[in-house]
Amino acid sequence: MPRSIFVHETIDIIGQGQYDYMEKVNREPAQHMPDMTSLQGTFYILGFGGGQWPQVINIWDCGEDGWDGWGRNLDRLNLKRRKAFYGDWWDEAAQWRSGGFDRVCAGIPESPTTQQIKDQGIKGTLFVNEVISVRPGTQIEYLNLVSEKRVDILGSHGIKATGLWEVINNNHEVVMVWATSVENWVQFQKNRDTTRGLDTTGTVDERITKWESISATYITGGDTHIMTPFPGTVYGPNDWENADLNDWLATNAPEEYREQNPTGSE
Repeated sequence: MPRSIFVHETIDIIGQGQYDYMEKVNREPAQHMPDMTSLQGTFYILGFGGGQWPQVINIWDCGEDGWDGWGRNLDRLNLKRRKAFYGDWWDEAAQWRSGGFDRVCAGIPESPTTQQIKDQGIKGTLFVNEVISVRPGTQIEYLNLVSEKRVDILGSHGIKATGLWEVINNNHEVVMVWATSVENWVQFQKNRDTTRGLDTTGTVDERITKWESISATYITGGDTHIMTPFPGTVYGPNDWENADLNDWLATNAPEEYREQNPTGSE
């Protein structure tokens, strides 16, 4: 089997253009053409979850033939880009973005392919995006340990791996993407802190701290971002969730606030 190849894009967004931009990316013309990239997911980084914002993460699957598929897409973005593939799409997308950074990523055998994600019905309403630096030259060794030990640990907490990737354009980064929910991710933080003796509201799971001790012998830096998925993509929800401010205030706001603002108005 060819190795699975992905392009992981970090896009800098202008103003509040993240939602319009994600909709535009979902209509990117080349992904509907034979043998071109397909959009696995597009996500908005949540400012409240840590990290720089406004930013969007796009994940592109280069196809079932791996490096050959990546080569075709590299070629169509070379001299052919402007004339053959995009028309006005590039200029229209530019109104919502100011630049970005690409990582060419390649999966280990245990990392699920896009088709396997579909077949297994993996879905998430919140995603965890980890871009981690490890000791140079240990990317595959570290990812194999993640597959062997960490995947099962996080899976038992409702956090499923959708990408375990070596970054090809340097010798020290890995990208790991996980599908979960707000509830499961918050509960995992409680469980982690309870295991470390820093909280009492979670459940002790010694596997978490054992893994972190192993991981610390490899990791030299990196960042974890929390992302919200665009609906309708491979592992995203079917639609945005409905929310009513008045309903939320009726349940969560202090009584004195509700008395002064019976309809939720300021």
